Amino acid sequence: MHEHLAVIHTYIQLSEALATDPAAYAAVLHPEVIQTEYPNILYKTLQQRTFSDIIDNLRIGRELLHDPQFAVHSTRVCADGSILIEGRWEATITSEIGPLVRGQRLAAQLCLIFELKDGKIFRQRRYPCFDAF
Repeated sequence: MHEHLAVIHTYIQLSEALATDPAAYAAVLHPEVIQTEYPNILYKTLQQRTFSDIIDNLRIGRELLHDPQFAVHSTRVCADGSILIEGRWEATITSEIGPLVRGQRLAAQLCLIFELKDGKIFRQRRYPCFDAF
């Protein structure tokens, strides 16, 4: 197993649990991490998040989502050292938000690309493709 897969696996577990403890994330996220989420049905513009923005986004997720799950379908270690993860993410909506209804299951196919530095996630690119809702 590639040495960085354990770091990414821990990050996915923390995210799936909607954990918000910065100390837990400090073990897997580089202090200068940048998470880039490309435009999708929820975010019409490019989103770039720093370490603190990632934690804030998870706090929002804790208020709006229940039972998030991420099923990894494939993992690829690229020649440049980046790691590509493809999978399906799902969660149940807990509050009315725009077109989303309480109890509705929100789902997306995700492609995640990770770059690591000093053994931690330094860059993450997210390409979500949400199911129609």
